[in-house]
Amino acid sequence: MTLFQYINTNIDRIRYDIKIGIITCTLMKHWQIYSRYEYYRRAGHSKTNSVIFVTNDFAVEQRAVYYIIKRMEAEI
Repeated sequence: MTLFQYINTNIDRIRYDIKIGIITCTLMKHWQIYSRYEYYRRAGHSKTNSVIFVTNDFAVEQRAVYYIIKRMEAEI
């Protein structure tokens, strides 16, 4: 199970933990960025174009998006 799949299945618990301060809010931001990346990939865009689109949508650097992708696809 990847981190992204874990968050998807436990989204309510993750949001609660963020609300009470156990988990940092950057995890939710990373989840949003990866969700948008996955949306573009499923729409048929290449990995590079998907990263560029996400970069424009969230105003983050490409390197950060690649880091988020690697982190979200890692096995837990």
